[in-house]
Amino acid sequence: MGLSLKDQVRAGAVLFLFLMLAGMAGRAAQKPVRQIGKPESSSTGNGRPQIINADTNPTLRFPIARMGHMNATISFGWLDISRTSIRYHVEHPPEKSQDSFEVSPQQIRKLDFQGLFLAFSNPKIQRIFYLPPNEWESLGSGMSIVSAAEGGVEATREIEQAIRNFDLALSLARPPAPAPVEVAQRPVAPPPQPEPVLHAAAPGMVLASPAVTDGKQTVEVDASPLVIRGAVMDSSGIPVVTVNGLPANIRPLNNQAVEFWSDPLPLHPGANPILLSAANSSHAETRMILTINYIPKATLVNPRALDKEALISLLAGSVPPSRVAQIVKERGLKFTPTSDDLNEIRAAGGNEELIQAIQKATVPPK
Repeated sequence: MGLSLKDQVRAGAVLFLFLMLAGMAGRAAQKPVRQIGKPESSSTGNGRPQIINADTNPTLRFPIARMGHMNATISFGWLDISRTSIRYHVEHPPEKSQDSFEVSPQQIRKLDFQGLFLAFSNPKIQRIFYLPPNEWESLGSGMSIVSAAEGGVEATREIEQAIRNFDLALSLARPPAPAPVEVAQRPVAPPPQPEPVLHAAAPGMVLASPAVTDGKQTVEVDASPLVIRGAVMDSSGIPVVTVNGLPANIRPLNNQAVEFWSDPLPLHPGANPILLSAANSSHAETRMILTINYIPKATLVNPRALDKEALISLLAGSVPPSRVAQIVKERGLKFTPTSDDLNEIRAAGGNEELIQAIQKATVPPK
């Protein structure tokens, strides 16, 4: 019987750790367990990032373990992610302080998962995973590291999302705004009046792709079809999301938020209005009208490309067909030949090598 995907990932991670962390368990057992004092504002263990500097420079803080690249080393500390920087500060052990780093998001390359670990280069290769502070000093052998990484894999994916799309991750980390509560005032004199109906708050919507900046809801693109992506938050549960009246694809992020994406939307040149809608169980609805201005990429033509007359002229001037075929490969064509055109070129002295070069030059690139 074959291994499940989960078992395959776990086995790959165990092999990776066995090669990198041999002998770690013995050294860990010799070290006395001690507690490192942390500021109360920095403690987190529920898998969700903490938001710091919310009013000045919003930053998402994650507790992580960082795996060494070429030796059996591991350090623990805080990964702070903001719009302009990604900073890792080592807290334990102190002698690993040289593992700390700070880079801008633009320096991150090849961000992906290697088994249970999030790997990226900046340009040095970093391998990290989410680990609560209360486990920093108790982590032992390779198997315990695999178990810890497996238990925090969802939080590690939140770290990946924060690096790829900080604004979306920040909106999901913030608690949803409480629904407004209206206090019904009972009349003091008859006749009694019906109590007012309390209206539920509409869901919150954040667009991730295409990116909308400065409050503008018109976006220019040069490729079709287009996939719309974003997230919707609602305190009453999972909302229903539609794009141009059709149900969007959704993936729950937690019990109050979903990620959504549309099927590929074909665009026509010019303005394409897109209607996004999110409604909750109380029928409160949020709508967003996004205008996609589609400007197709212009096809560049080599100014030295050949037309039919130029091909026939070269053949009539005693240029060998093989040389004309080479010129076609180098310069391209400025016309789409028909079967009659090909017959004329054959009649002028063109051979099958030239005909094949012409046919390949007229096939559009994939």
